[in-house]
Amino acid sequence: MSKEHWMRDLPPELRDLPIVNLAIPGSHNSMTYGINSSSKLAPDAESAIRRWHRFFPCFVRRWSKNQSSTILEQLHLGVRYFDLRIAQNDDKFYYCHGLFAMEVFEPLQELRQFLDTHPGEMIILDLQHFYNMTVAQHQQLHKELLQFFDQRLYATTDGYLLECSLTRCAELQRQVVLIYRRCPIGLPPQFWPSYAWPTPWPNTASVKKLQSFLADSLLSRQPQQGYVSQCLLTPTGRYIALRVFFTLKRTAKRVDKKLKPWILEQLPGPFASGQSPRVNVFLADFVNLKNGQFCNWVVELNTKLEPAQDKSESLDDPL
Repeated sequence: MSKEHWMRDLPPELRDLPIVNLAIPGSHNSMTYGINSSSKLAPDAESAIRRWHRFFPCFVRRWSKNQSSTILEQLHLGVRYFDLRIAQNDDKFYYCHGLFAMEVFEPLQELRQFLDTHPGEMIILDLQHFYNMTVAQHQQLHKELLQFFDQRLYATTDGYLLECSLTRCAELQRQVVLIYRRCPIGLPPQFWPSYAWPTPWPNTASVKKLQSFLADSLLSRQPQQGYVSQCLLTPTGRYIALRVFFTLKRTAKRVDKKLKPWILEQLPGPFASGQSPRVNVFLADFVNLKNGQFCNWVVELNTKLEPAQDKSESLDDPL
């Protein structure tokens, strides 16, 4: 299965499932590949980061970048969920993670072009955090996002998330679910609120604690919600100080290796209240490691939902 078109290539039975019942690869701090040597400190930078940046800017950059592949490369790897932090500076909106990356709509242009040429795909944009933004600036960002995506947005008025399948979205010509969290003003109907798609934060630098958190927090998932399993560590200042020559990428490699068995045993698909909740979105740092192996693991989980007959036919030797 080509990961560039993996949603299009799903069997009809899976395209008819709500997207909250599919296994979907996601990238953490998706736009941080835009951080470079000229990037300035962003409003979300902690005090320790600000001190280190004065003397060791290269060191700070290494720990601020969670992705090294562009949005188009991520899309081709199979990523369909994008985790975003946004900060305002001089009346412009930028992505950030300790340091400023590019302006908000620069990579979204590439994303929109991808959707134009891939009508069978859809994506989830999760605007997780906002920094240094007034109510008026939130209103302005709302307006610009609505104008940019226009009729592509699957709105709350289009139906519940349990009605949001790839098949139905194709019929409606919708390709984007936009989640807008922690907003100080009311959301337009085209945006989804935080409670529609919970994303519990592990907040640990221990892989063992991370795996326990992922398993335990999944139990809180409700059938009508989307859900994000954050397969990543959160390095503390002490963790970083003891690993001066490490990078987030090296940490991500360790997480991938340790979490692979847990990920591969997970099951997507529908479930009812009282039943064991199932997985949905998986979030990771550096999704391009080993040619996108993380994305491949996640997408392949969907084959567990294929009818048994289809599976046996695919395993038959050609005549």
